[in-house]
Amino acid sequence: MQEQPTPEKILQTGLAFWASKTLLSAVEVGVFTELSRGPERFDAIGGRLGLHSRSARDFLEPLVGPDSMVIAIK
Repeated sequence: MQEQPTPEKILQTGLAFWASKTLLSAVEVGVFTELSRGPERFDAIGGRLGLHSRSARDFLEPLVGPDSMVIAIK
């Protein structure tokens, strides 16, 4: 019996692109330059980088946590 095709491989590729694009965008807007000075609050770093307050947390949050390279945002 033949297995049914699933979208799993396409989803994995799409999600990998999403994570890498977030990381590259963080480099482009200067997140890591700001964090090189020390830990920052979401609102403080978002304000200095000119990020819109409604989207700053959505953008920065994937960069924070045990599975991330950035854990200095407080």
